[in-house]
Amino acid sequence: MSSSDSTPTLCAKNCGFYGSPANRNLCSKCYLDFVEEHISLPESDGIDSITSSVNQVTSYNENENENENDQVHDDSSRAAKNKSSRCLCCKKKIGLLGFACRCGGKFCSMHRYPEEHSCRFDYKTTGRVALARENPLVVHDKLGERV
Repeated sequence: MSSSDSTPTLCAKNCGFYGSPANRNLCSKCYLDFVEEHISLPESDGIDSITSSVNQVTSYNENENENENDQVHDDSSRAAKNKSSRCLCCKKKIGLLGFACRCGGKFCSMHRYPEEHSCRFDYKTTGRVALARENPLVVHDKLGERV
């Protein structure tokens, strides 16, 4: 064995760590940076050309659908204006949260209960369906066949 094989060499970029001959006398961190620099350069040219062609296609599609988007935007703005932050019964301001009911309305603290705002949601049928779904039919064992 020669003395050069047993003596570790410092990193070629002088970062203070020891380098490996398999990694071009670079430490692991510097070697990964070196590899990323050489790999990222060719890919960046391809990515730029792809993104420019995608931008051209999207701008063309936006010009075609501009009239359709204007009509849809008008309808959505009307729907947003109709949503209010007021109680459906007393028209009192309810703030950001309010109390949402299953019937679809938002109510103040006085009208949040179904009895107070004459809710049309059928809680009884919904409860029965939920119980039937969660509790399957229980069938007893037939002991007569086992004896």
